[in-house]
Amino acid sequence: MKNKVELFIGNSSDFYHDLNLRNIDKKHQNIVDLAYKQLLQEDINDNSLKNWKGQSDLNVPPQLSLLQFKYNGFFKTLFVYLSRLLFRFKEDRFIKSTILDDVEVIKNINGGQELLTNNPVHKMPGSTIFFECENTSVNVRWLRYLYIVQKIKTLKLIEGNQIWIDVGCYYGGLAGLVKKYFPSIKIVLVDFHHQLCRSYVYLSELYPDSNHIFPDDVGKYKNFDNLPDGSILYVPVSKYKEVEHNKVDLYTNFFSFGEMRPEAFNSYTESNIYKESKNIYLVNRFVSAPYFESTYDTKLNILDYSLSKKDAFYFDIFPIHHYMLLKREVFGRRQFRNFSSSYFEYIKKRK
Repeated sequence: MKNKVELFIGNSSDFYHDLNLRNIDKKHQNIVDLAYKQLLQEDINDNSLKNWKGQSDLNVPPQLSLLQFKYNGFFKTLFVYLSRLLFRFKEDRFIKSTILDDVEVIKNINGGQELLTNNPVHKMPGSTIFFECENTSVNVRWLRYLYIVQKIKTLKLIEGNQIWIDVGCYYGGLAGLVKKYFPSIKIVLVDFHHQLCRSYVYLSELYPDSNHIFPDDVGKYKNFDNLPDGSILYVPVSKYKEVEHNKVDLYTNFFSFGEMRPEAFNSYTESNIYKESKNIYLVNRFVSAPYFESTYDTKLNILDYSLSKKDAFYFDIFPIHHYMLLKREVFGRRQFRNFSSSYFEYIKKRK
């Protein structure tokens, strides 16, 4: 893994410049800062690829099983199980309930059961957090990806060698799933450098023979029509303007638009590539910072997305994690609560 990280950084001349970007919200300023510290300490490995101080696959209840012993060690698994049983029993009960709800949601989508069975998360690179159920393994973040990829498949939002751009790819988990079912599509990932680095490490493990195009080569592919079939282009947020003139078949953003400051948000939603995309798939908060709990340092809400009822192919509440209860401090009291704002799911599909 270290060699891959070094290779990516060596082909990303502006890798350590993301903190100089304007209009980064406080959450992502902190994430970028923590990521740079981790990378400078050469502290990225199989265990920290997806789970580190800044972000993770979120939590799962402890289990005693042969699979947990194999992947996480006998003594560690036993220690975690016993300690959580003593100190976090109630919290783990709520997490388990959320996971089981999400599994049922996916099973009720056409082809969802097969998707669950065929994609156990513990077999993915860097996966140390997983929960066994329904003859497979999942975690909280993985369930998001499974639901979204099944929607993309069911609604045929992309096919063949078409072009898909995903803004905010994290470690590339969704891209890995989409590519499995659409191997010839051209994938464009947009994120901060350190997230793209994680995506490259993850996706190159899954698809070592694919054409992985590094940030320093973005200039060679400013016209996406020149991308080879099945290729993956890693575009830093600082280079988004260089490619925003393109037309794509699917434009997606999951969760991060609603975390942005208005200036950054507008740079994406007012770009030509977004406006001219054949299909759009969004999942974001109805209200980014409710007045009673300002979760993010932005005033964005669903009205800022200028979503047209006429253009909406699908609109509903995003069901994954909808019933999740987390122990959070609000009004000076730490208690189990739902999210301050639920999430909408919007799909625009042109004929």
